[in-house]
Amino acid sequence: MRTHTKTFHIRFTEEEYNRLCKYAQKAGLPKTTYIRHMINGCHPKERPPDSYFPLLSELHRVGNDISSYSYKAYRFGGIHKERLDKMTVLFAETLNRIQEEIQWLDKLDIPATLERGRLLAEAEQNRENEDYE
Repeated sequence: MRTHTKTFHIRFTEEEYNRLCKYAQKAGLPKTTYIRHMINGCHPKERPPDSYFPLLSELHRVGNDISSYSYKAYRFGGIHKERLDKMTVLFAETLNRIQEEIQWLDKLDIPATLERGRLLAEAEQNRENEDYE
């Protein structure tokens, strides 16, 4: 059974509709879901590039290697300086690649529409709270 049973029709100017399409596409969401998120006070962000998730996995792997090595160094004593240096360089390189890949976060410009959606959600929440009192 569908959870969204109510419908609402809205008219947009060409410019508003194009912006909605652009922001929904950047977020990787259908337009209706994008609007629902805004109504609920969420601020949909631009979807990360496809290379983000493999980089995140690589960062986890490097972190696990460092954690494992730290445990072995603590448990059995002694640190192999060359191995530690190699892991540190690999970790720094991975962090640099991630930083380069996700610079899109700085480019993201959330329009006043999202702020208005947040305000509407807060107003709705306040009305619901008043109904319970």
